[in-house]
Amino acid sequence: MFLIKKNSQPFIDTSLEIACIKAIKRNSSKKFTTEKMTFNWGIIWETFNPLILVAGWSLLFYLGIRGRNFDLAYFVFLLLFWFGFQQLVTKTINLDLPKFFKNKITIGFLHIICAELFASLVPLILRFTLLIFILIFFNYELQFYHLLYGLTITILLGFFYGLIQNSAFNSNTFLIEAHGYFLQALFLMSSILIPVTRLPESIRDVFLYNPLVHVNEWIKSASTGIIYDYIELSYAINFLLVLAILSPIFIWRKNNQINQITKDES
Repeated sequence: MFLIKKNSQPFIDTSLEIACIKAIKRNSSKKFTTEKMTFNWGIIWETFNPLILVAGWSLLFYLGIRGRNFDLAYFVFLLLFWFGFQQLVTKTINLDLPKFFKNKITIGFLHIICAELFASLVPLILRFTLLIFILIFFNYELQFYHLLYGLTITILLGFFYGLIQNSAFNSNTFLIEAHGYFLQALFLMSSILIPVTRLPESIRDVFLYNPLVHVNEWIKSASTGIIYDYIELSYAINFLLVLAILSPIFIWRKNNQINQITKDES
């Protein structure tokens, strides 16, 4: 089931088709229907609703909670990247082969993985692009290299990490719910709300184990022009490479579990 037959539909086309089916099914109740047209506004809402949360957080901190030397533009992007990371991790951890796909030989868990990646990336890229246009309209100067590179590393970290946890948790509801609290702690320790540069050294050393800290502080350096010697983007990249190497092993393990379940049900 993990592989594709020679005469089967191309891999990417199949994954995109599954992504569209899942998106439509997930938002099937959110439709505006007339005699001539059916408009699924749920997909639009799902794409752009995180921007409301980003705008709310940004407004609170802009009004003084964070204090001076607050760069609104980069704070907005760091929040956007975090929500993308969190959503991708959560969705990937909960990935499973839907029942209506289990009897189709040409569709396997790898299709579902790629479909979820496509379904998460497209809205994120749309939000990212819209945010760039808005901030440029308000005359913010942006360092696109830092933003694109930081976004890529953050999303890949979330994707590979989620794949590993998907296999490790094995649909265990308790572990998945407990992991939600871990993500909240990870957010607080990601140097977005609490800059690691303002922490005592003993606490800062603990925060620095989080690869997102290095990515976020590296992105900020484009605005501040300050580079701290304890911020190493290479640490986040090496962390990412380890996850990328380990994740195929966990994907193979998960795929074998699904194949066994399918055999037992047939």
